[in-house]
Amino acid sequence: MKIVKRYKISLRTMALVEQYHHDYNTIIYDEDGVYYSKQTVRSILEDACMRGFSTYEGRTKVARKLLNYIQKTPLLICLNKNICAFPTMSPNNYGCIWIIHHQVQNCQMKDRKLTVTFNNGTQLPLDCSLRVFKQQQERTSNCINYYYRNLLT
Repeated sequence: MKIVKRYKISLRTMALVEQYHHDYNTIIYDEDGVYYSKQTVRSILEDACMRGFSTYEGRTKVARKLLNYIQKTPLLICLNKNICAFPTMSPNNYGCIWIIHHQVQNCQMKDRKLTVTFNNGTQLPLDCSLRVFKQQQERTSNCINYYYRNLLT
């Protein structure tokens, strides 16, 4: 088990899974392997936003206002690297998983459970419907497109 004290989201990050355990609070799926951290998912996301001179709250507030995504709002974490994430359920619910948008290769139903396959072949089963997952992907793409369309106008 690889335990990290402070995890920094990067282009290699694939997913953040909330998991309350006495040794860790988050399971991190990364191209380099699976890591565990005592940091909460929210803390990892907040740190990543802060490195981009913003906050989790600020980023979600803008997406909610401009695109009217009130619930399960996608998060534009690092715009110059195109790192964006979306929650599989309300971030306030235990068990919310954050998926890094550019890492998703495909998703499909397997044995009545949604499985996401990342670009490196790693698979992660989710408690999320295919419809919700696809909707979250689309909303994240819409946020990215909105940002770039309005960047220079």
